[in-house]
Amino acid sequence: MVVELRFQGRTALVTGGASGIGRATALRLASEGAAVAVIDRDEAGALATREAIEAAGGRAAHFLCDVADSAEVAATVAAAEQALGGIDVLANVAGTADTATLSGIETLADERWNRVLSVNLSGPFFLCRAVLPGMTARGRGAIVNVSSLAGRSKSAGGGPAYTSSKAGLLGLTRHLAFEYGPRGIRVNAICPGGVDTPMMRAGAANLMARPEEAETFVRRASAYEFFMPIKRLSTAEEQSAAIAFLASDEASYINGVSLDINGGLFMA
Repeated sequence: MVVELRFQGRTALVTGGASGIGRATALRLASEGAAVAVIDRDEAGALATREAIEAAGGRAAHFLCDVADSAEVAATVAAAEQALGGIDVLANVAGTADTATLSGIETLADERWNRVLSVNLSGPFFLCRAVLPGMTARGRGAIVNVSSLAGRSKSAGGGPAYTSSKAGLLGLTRHLAFEYGPRGIRVNAICPGGVDTPMMRAGAANLMARPEEAETFVRRASAYEFFMPIKRLSTAEEQSAAIAFLASDEASYINGVSLDINGGLFMA
């Protein structure tokens, strides 16, 4: 049970806030006092998260936005700041994967590659570009990017575009941490392993429905399970707790870190 109000008087913007880690993060930050801008392509889901926050006595707004569209991102951040105030915390959670590429890179069309990179890497870049001027002017801020175990190593089911995008996001995290640390802004990332989210369940179901890829997926999943010290998937709430910590003043001297949250599946 959360009892601290580490974000009292602060405004947070959470992308991918309609479900999974994004929803859990929005709820977590709100429970600790933040006013939360919930961003997602799923407007109904974003509204549901906003309503859950308000029902618990929090303050929130929701916005329909495709993070891969730089103009939409700029307009949405401006609207969120007008509604709730300057952004103090940015959680870049929105992401996508292409699970239809286990058969080899030769099956990966340009459109799929570009879409995954645009959401998972360009999207966080657009959001950071939009919020950093305000954070810089105020001399404070915290950004947490959601990368993946894939960004640190590889993905068993997300495809090469997913792995590449998440690795690139770690590079962006380190660069911004170096550049904006002197201006009072910390930029960190988390690297989840397997998380029980709607996106992961949908991806697994998609692969299992394809006979030509089901066997490969099962074999890889079995190998991963063997090497998992904690024999279960993570919950979205466990990931959101780490995001909240990195965004809080308790992590005031943590900058440029990629925090592995995978139950020991990948150790470095």
